[in-house]
Amino acid sequence: MLDALSTIPVEGNKIVDVGTGSGILGLFCALRGASVIISDIDQSSLLHAQKAAKILKLDLEATLSDLYSNINGQFDLILFNPPYLVSTALEDRAVDGGKKGVEIATRFLKDLERHLKPEGTALLLMSSQNNPPSICDQNPELDLSTVARRALFFEELQVLCVRLNRNVARQ
Repeated sequence: MLDALSTIPVEGNKIVDVGTGSGILGLFCALRGASVIISDIDQSSLLHAQKAAKILKLDLEATLSDLYSNINGQFDLILFNPPYLVSTALEDRAVDGGKKGVEIATRFLKDLERHLKPEGTALLLMSSQNNPPSICDQNPELDLSTVARRALFFEELQVLCVRLNRNVARQ
């Protein structure tokens, strides 16, 4: 995800890093001149990311939020590295993605249109184990394309670039 993000100019952009975890994506954008909100469902993650921001002398906003529940406004860029491992029970919300591994990513995409500016972009990390083409098929209101790939020993990680599809009527 960081490799894909490094190719996008972000200076002056309004960005939200959903499910920030360590905060590395949001911090990277703030270092490059973006206005950044980091959010996570885990308070501890936010505290660690805020500590890193302080060390780096970065000003960013931190919001405790389950996906978009406490996020207001629209953004030029939305980042999400969701939990994507297939699981039958949510034991570790940092990695468990539900029965098919895409439940949380599906929730993220469902409300994306409300938070993404019309010309905005979202970057979503997915695993080949989660069948990324099925995500595309389920979301005709979105244009999804793969902008980066990294092969690992049992999967391929893919960064999907997500934009609003202007050819699909909005309801």
